[in-house]
Amino acid sequence: MHVRMEVEHFANSSILCYLRSVKELCEFTGCLPDQLNEDQIYTFLHHLKQERQLSRETIRNYLQGMRFMYRSVYKRIDIIQDIPYPKQAKKLPAILSGRELLKLFEAAPSIKHRVMLKLTYGGGLRRSEVINLKICDVDFKNNLLRIESGKGGKDRYTLLPKSLVAELIEYQQACQPQKYLFNGRLRGSQISEQTIRWAFTKAIEKADIHKKVCVHSLRHSFASHLLAMGTDLVTIQKLMGHSDIRTTMVYLQLTHKNNLNQVISPLDRLQQ
Repeated sequence: MHVRMEVEHFANSSILCYLRSVKELCEFTGCLPDQLNEDQIYTFLHHLKQERQLSRETIRNYLQGMRFMYRSVYKRIDIIQDIPYPKQAKKLPAILSGRELLKLFEAAPSIKHRVMLKLTYGGGLRRSEVINLKICDVDFKNNLLRIESGKGGKDRYTLLPKSLVAELIEYQQACQPQKYLFNGRLRGSQISEQTIRWAFTKAIEKADIHKKVCVHSLRHSFASHLLAMGTDLVTIQKLMGHSDIRTTMVYLQLTHKNNLNQVISPLDRLQQ
């Protein structure tokens, strides 16, 4: 299973996730996958939901791993084809306002973390894209960032904010990163996902922001604010690297929500 996923150029994170799902299925049932039936798989999924209380999205990831195994390794998709994916909760992503973002950036632990958080928001980057961003991917001439092998293995270009250029150069001169724009503890190594989360959490706490947000909320805020500024959906889709424009369309609901306070109720007009 591992070899097949590597041949198909799965992301390392997906490989680890899929292998873990099959490993835990075997440990839970005490059987190899080819010895299982549909009821045993349902029992395992029920265990994930009720006893381990995992989220819908995490359980979907487990099921995707098992589907890949039965389809590609055992050629037995019949075992699992009737098991539906958990229904996704239709929750709107949390976003930060412009004022909150300014407070967040001001509260960053260091110039390195401040530039990193600004770039995450200003370019609509995923955590993995921040980690993999190389110095050579920064195009100062055209104010663009080259995202190499983003989600789904796709390359794309996104925005390098003009207002960040001077601070980015100052950061590079002060910290002297090598190869990757944001190094880990060793120069030339990648920054870790844990460090990015730590910097964001520290800034949120210091800025006294109480919304339930995470690093990915910077990306959501990027798209929502672009839409509110009048940027068309197709352009936002390309900047975000979405394969399906329906993923981008969720930001229409966010913009609509934020504009509701400007709408006048028909009842108010009757009273005039």
